[in-house]
Amino acid sequence: MLVIAHIRWRLVGWSVLVLGVILLVLGAILYASLTRSLMDAADSSLETSSRTAQVELAEASESDLTRAGYQGGLFFLLLGANGTVLANPQQVDVTSFQVALAGNATAGFSTVDLPTDEVRIYVRDLPQPGAKSATLVVGQSLASEREAERRLVLILLLGGTVGLVLSFVGAAFLADRALVPIQQAFRRQQEFVADASHELRTPLTILHSAMDQLDARADLPLRSNRELFDEARLEIGRMERLTRDLLELARSDRAELQLALGDVDLGALASELAQRVGLVARERGIALEVRVDDPPPVVDGDPDRLQQVGLILLDNALKHTPPGGLVRLLVSRDGDEGVLQVEDTGEGIPDENLLLVFNRFYRVDRARSRATGGAGLGLPIAQALVSAHGGDIALGNRPGGGTLATVRLPLAVDEQGASDQRPTRSLTNARHPST
Repeated sequence: MLVIAHIRWRLVGWSVLVLGVILLVLGAILYASLTRSLMDAADSSLETSSRTAQVELAEASESDLTRAGYQGGLFFLLLGANGTVLANPQQVDVTSFQVALAGNATAGFSTVDLPTDEVRIYVRDLPQPGAKSATLVVGQSLASEREAERRLVLILLLGGTVGLVLSFVGAAFLADRALVPIQQAFRRQQEFVADASHELRTPLTILHSAMDQLDARADLPLRSNRELFDEARLEIGRMERLTRDLLELARSDRAELQLALGDVDLGALASELAQRVGLVARERGIALEVRVDDPPPVVDGDPDRLQQVGLILLDNALKHTPPGGLVRLLVSRDGDEGVLQVEDTGEGIPDENLLLVFNRFYRVDRARSRATGGAGLGLPIAQALVSAHGGDIALGNRPGGGTLATVRLPLAVDEQGASDQRPTRSLTNARHPST
């Protein structure tokens, strides 16, 4: 199971990586949006404050410029035409950005570093009486904005870390859940290969032994080796059936089953099935009875494939019904479905095995199945064929003993509106020897 573990960790790794990239991109967008919003708010506040400062400065006398303060946590500077500082009420150290202030004739925003703080400034022209020109500089500290940005980064880092941890746990949980069907399929594949190898090994061993005996008896006439030839022919036939069944199941797994769909009369199908197995039933002393609704339901299906399903069910019923028993083939209508049932009076199936009978190579009695040539593939093939028709198959025990196999198939389109209540006619192909 190293392959499954490798796939699991790859799924977890890719899931965490993708979620980490998403969190990183979202965090970067959120950070850029917040910082832009904070800076826009600061710029708007500075522009509004510059207009207020302009009004206050216009009302102040020139002698009061050095004493005029601006309230509200902001600072302002008034510069002359040659860059001289006309007013600096807050005593701001302008040496750090003197070059940016000197001769600045256009309004604009910029960020500068003071010895004590990082500030955002707004520079604009200020008309003066007597054609004098001056420059007004309004600024404010960015300490609160930078603190908000640091808190946001911390929150994003903590949230991202928690998100990655939770995503790792969630990805591991989801990977385990997602890999359950893969693990089951992988296990079924291993079991399938092991069972197929086991089934093929037995006839190959017998063939090898027969060839060795034929080689040792090469000097004897061929007629004296008839038993060996018969045994080899029997095992070759067993291998042919097994490989044919394996091919059928492989096509089913790849959804490559070929169906020649058409209207199929289940009553006629049941009669044909009874005719084909009637001789076997008589040889085994088993009564075979057919009961069909009148008129019989017509389904949309492949007659050859449906006949294959019926033969599989009848073969199982005949194999597990003792001499003197009864196998009954029933055809009826149930709503928009045609129903084909095969019931027998055999030993039945233990309840704990009912859910396993459709597993490939599963046999309730392996020794008996081997003696009758069964490989445990009949019911899985029947299930695959019925599913390909859009129907359903089930197997259960009859209250009075024996088993009951039920196949449900959709009715043909022109049969959908037919009545469900129909009389029943009985066709008996082989009667019990005692009757």
